Formats: sequence, structure tokens, C-alpha cells
Amino acid sequence: MEKKSTYEQLRPLLRPATVAVIGASRSPEKIGYQVLKNLLDGGYPPDKVFPINPKATQILGLKCYPSVKDVPVPVDLAVIVVPARIVPIVLKDCAKKKVKAVAIISAGFKEVGNVEAELELVKIARSAGMRLLGPNIVGVCDTVEGVNASFCQGLPLKGEIAFITQSGALAIGLVGWTVLKKIGLSDLVSIGNKADVNEIDLMEFFAEDPYTKVITIYLEGTDDGRRFLEVAKKVTKCKPVIVLKAGKTERTVAAIKSHTGSLAGSDIAYDAAFKQSGVLRASNFIELFNWAVALAKAPLPRGENVIIITNGGGAGVMATDAASEYGLKLMDIPRDLAEKLRKFMPPFGSTLNPVDLTGMATREWYEGALRVALEDHRVDAVVVLYCHTAITSPLDIADGLITAYKATGARKPVVAAFIGGIECEKAYQKLTKAGIPAYASPEEAVSALGAIYQYARYLRKPKRTYPTIKVDRERVAKLIYGALKEGRRALSPAEAAEVALAYGIPVPEKPLAKSEEEAVVISNRLGYPVVLEVESPQIIHKTEVGGIKLNIKDAEGVRKAYREILESVRKLAPEATIKGVIVRKMIPQGKEVIVGMHRDPVFGPVIMFGAGGILVELMKDVSFRIAPVSMEDAEEMMKETKVYALLKGFRGESESDIESVKEVILRVSKLALDFPEISDIDVNPLFTYEKGKGCIAVDVKIMMQR
Repeated sequence: MEKKSTYEQLRPLLRPATVAVIGASRSPEKIGYQVLKNLLDGGYPPDKVFPINPKATQILGLKCYPSVKDVPVPVDLAVIVVPARIVPIVLKDCAKKKVKAVAIISAGFKEVGNVEAELELVKIARSAGMRLLGPNIVGVCDTVEGVNASFCQGLPLKGEIAFITQSGALAIGLVGWTVLKKIGLSDLVSIGNKADVNEIDLMEFFAEDPYTKVITIYLEGTDDGRRFLEVAKKVTKCKPVIVLKAGKTERTVAAIKSHTGSLAGSDIAYDAAFKQSGVLRASNFIELFNWAVALAKAPLPRGENVIIITNGGGAGVMATDAASEYGLKLMDIPRDLAEKLRKFMPPFGSTLNPVDLTGMATREWYEGALRVALEDHRVDAVVVLYCHTAITSPLDIADGLITAYKATGARKPVVAAFIGGIECEKAYQKLTKAGIPAYASPEEAVSALGAIYQYARYLRKPKRTYPTIKVDRERVAKLIYGALKEGRRALSPAEAAEVALAYGIPVPEKPLAKSEEEAVVISNRLGYPVVLEVESPQIIHKTEVGGIKLNIKDAEGVRKAYREILESVRKLAPEATIKGVIVRKMIPQGKEVIVGMHRDPVFGPVIMFGAGGILVELMKDVSFRIAPVSMEDAEEMMKETKVYALLKGFRGESESDIESVKEVILRVSKLALDFPEISDIDVNPLFTYEKGKGCIAVDVKIMMQR
């Protein structure tokens, strides 16, 4: 039998034809009563609802059944609201009835440490081919079919935004908030412990759902980072995904683990994953829904030129500052366009950008100015700001903007901010409904347009390319597995250099000397000046134990440096095994960058690029991506750093060999993917030279895990 798609599997859960409430109660204070009442109050057909309670014959006017097995018709969705100890029993009944999906509101499982009981639920559901949402959820609200299978206070307004939440309390609160703000949802789904159905499955469902335009998620952590990345990349190509990710600090991450039992990868890894997959990251839930409304209502821009139209200079300045923050390009107004705009302002108005119609602006001026802007092929998007004045009506101004927007074909994004009281609120709700997302402040409007642009730019990105990289994997395997067999957690400097060489990362020759005289012989062969550094598997940072000496210019200096290194290391790291001293030629100074990798528990290898040297942690001029890294990813992450300007040739300096650095990033990415035993890689400093002259890894550190 052909496996059903995620959309087909989850349709009975989110768009059920029949619903059974197992644990339906006659007591209004019980959740089992509230869920049943909510279903009926939400407008779901009573003849499609089946209360299950062996101790009742009728609840809320509906016939009650002792078991789901007794329901006379097929059941799409069973909502389970019984004590945790009884859940496996009723789930087995659902399996016998061939129920298609279950939503378990009951708590008392993984979130309180009862992991085995939760695993049993999954086993029962999967053996019967049922999809399971929860446990420990608020429920499901679907405005498409009018399903309120939850204990939220009511259904949200009908709309085109799906909201997936890992927090039940947030779901309850946001139902009321979205109704107050007139924000419509297609669905609100509480995912709780995510024993089976998770945010990734739901992303796949809503990607195909014809009633949803934008997918929003409140996320505390994902259990499968690799799949999240893979699915999100596909979904964002057809619909925007906006995530509010909690847990930026270690304290919050600890709270999440105790709160939901979910896995929380590092915030940096999540940030990188969102960036690579086109997921927009909101910083709070107001921003989350502001952006969602904008992306659901407005068309995407074709170009970068943005105009601000305002009746207040201060509002224009605030919007200009916000435009810089959110990456919007305010165009220079061409002379011919300025002349057309002048018809809609007094002589002291301004045709600079922001275009200031002044406080005298009427409906006709707003309508005319917007129409002129939208009709100009050089203008790609417009921000309209209105401060409520005594001589104007916000609703009248809104009507003028809507008229201009529709008259020009509604082909370009327009966002608005109406600043004032209750009349302005009514006006921006009317505007939003008409396709002009409107807000209470200039910053909110510009932020929303910024999100539209962020998504549009992602869609325009070139296809990712992953070049074939030739490596000597067998050589590296011997070194890695040999070290692990010895119980080591790090390769020695010489071993790490050999690994780098096997993966095509340029490193200097690093012969090992086991005596002063041998060090002198090697130095004479390599040519002065040279560098001496201790070779010890236990020593990762050589400078901290006096294990490195630079710029040694003669044989006597080599002997002295050799002795001083051994003395210092034996004193400061007495437990370290000293295999000898590496001798290498002093490398010409280049521009210092770092390429690194840390293996995140959720997403796997996270690749880093940034300004290198000993100050890397202090400077924190770094950028991250999840492996595998494409050629385009490597270029984008380099451009995100300040050191990139230095590599491009700052203040007349010659350009560095950027292509060779990209190559190192790709090779570190491949090394990390090929060997899951490697936990961390540091190529620091990586000296970069003039264009065409390559780069060289001065020091390579490789740490491992079993």
C-alpha cells in the first residue's frame, strides 16, 4: 500500500468529518465538558459530535456512548480528556475502532518524567496507523470546518494564518488577543509534548493547505534539526514561515527542558538554520503576527525602491531610522516624480524621501500621492504614515488610500501606520482587510515591510550549488579512530595538520623533532625564521602553557626555544604527554580569519567563519551556517562579517584571495559531515593573502566525541 502524504495523514486531525470526545463530562468545571461545549458553540454540526462517557447517557443534548467502539459511524478525530493512567486503554479502543487521528489533551507524561508511558502511546498509535497530537495540549482550533476541539475560550476569527504553538497557555491567551486585533487564523494547533505529530509535520500540512497563506510557529525546541531544515527549505519556497523561537539564554534553555522536556539546541544553530531555510525569525509575538498579516495580505515587491509618504516629519524620521534597521532601501526621488508629487502638498511640503505632505494633507492629497507613487515603475513599495489631525478623518484617509491602491491594480506592497486613538484603530483594520497591512506605529509598519522584503529576497536567491570535493577519507579515518581507540578526545597538532592536508586545507609542513639537535637539523632544512610548538594530544591551546615560540632566527635560538617549551609545559601541564616539538617555517603574516565547526546536538555540524586570531571570542565578528554549506552559503556568511570588508580591500589595500577561503569553508563542512566523531574544528588563524596567492591554516585543532 502506498504511504499517505503528511497532508493526507493529518487532514482527519485538522479537518475532521466526525469528532469523538473521550472523557466528555456533565460538570461545567471539567475540561471534558468545555471541549464538548466549544465544539458545539463553534458551529460544528452536532450530529458529527460523539461524547464518550460510560457513566452518562446524554451530555449537552447529545447521546453519550460508553466507548468510542460503540459510535455507529467512522471517527476521524478522537479528543482524549481522561486521566493519564487511562489514556492507553482508550487509545487501544481507538485503534480497534480504526480512528484516524487522536488529540490527547491529558497531561502527566514526558513533561513530568513519565517517558515510558508516552512511548507506549506512540507505539499503540503507530501500530494502528493513527496520527497522535500531544499529549499535554490545549487542543485544536480549525476555523475552516469550525472545529474548536480545545479548551480555548472560543474559536479565533477566520483567516489565512496558521499558528502552531508549543505553549498551551500562549494558545489560550492569543485566541483572545487575535480576536481583539481582528487577526484571522485558519488554524491554531497546540503541539504539547510532540510525541508523534510535531511542528515539522504541521509545516508540511499547511504548505499544501489551500486555506493557509502564512505559517507561524511558537517554538521552544525541535527534536530533529536536520529534518526541520530540509522541510523548511521546501515549505518556504511556496509559503512564508515565521518562527518566534524562545530560549536565547542558558537560563531560558534550562527552563524549557524542565517545562516541556524538549531538546533545545544552541540559539546560534537555530539562527543559522532559519537563515538557510528562509524562515523569518520574529523577536516577539506582536512582531510574529504583524509580519504574518503583512505577508498574508500584501503582494511581494519586484525591486528594492521604497518611498515613505507622511503628514508628519517626526513620523517620517522614525520610519527612516526603522528602514535602515530592517534593510529597506529608500530611493532618491527622481525630478519628474517629485514634480508629480508636488501637486499633492503645499509649497512648503517636501519631495525628499520621506515625502512630507505636511499636517495640511487631505484625503485627496493622500490618495493622489499614493496613486502617483504606485503608477511609477521605479517605485517598488510604499510606506504611508498618518498622524490624526483635527481637520481629517482617519476612516476618510483610509478610504482614499484604498481607492488609490485598487485603482493601480494592487500589484505593489503598501503598508501603513495610523497614529492616534480608536478612530485610527478602526481605520487600520479597514486598510488591512483591503490589502494594505496597517499598524499603530511607523516602526511596526516598516518592520512588516522589512519582513516582506526579507522573504522576497530569499525567494530570489540563486539555486544552491554543492561542488564535488576530492579528499583522502581513509587517511583521516585511521587518525580519528586511532586516537579514539587510545581514549583521546583531541588530535595532536601534527595529526590535525595531517587531517587538514587530507581534506585539501592548506597547512604548512610540520615535521616533529624529538631532540634539540633534530630541531636544529629540521630548521636548517626549512630555512629561518622558524616556529617551534609543543606536540601533545592533551594541549589544545599552546600559548596558555608556553608551548609555542615564534620568529626563531638561528640554531642557538632553536635550542633555547626547545628547552624553554619543555620546561614551561612540564610545569604548567604536568599531566600532558609530550611527543616532541613541531618545527615549521615562520609563515608570512596574512589577514587573519577563522573557519570552524561545532557539532550542535539538534542540527549537527554548525560551520563558522569570522575574524580570526587570539581575539576571536572577544571580537565575535562571526557568522554561522548548518552543514552542508553551499558555495552561495559560504559567500553569504562571509559577507555578513565586518572582516569581509577587510578581505575585499579596505582603504586601498589589495583584495584577498576570497575564493580560497570559501574553499576552506566547504572542506571543513565536508570533513564535519564525513566524520560524526568530530565534535569541534578550529582553523585559526587562517592567513589569507592577495588575490591569486591563496591562504594557509597556521593552526588546526580537532576535538572528538565517542
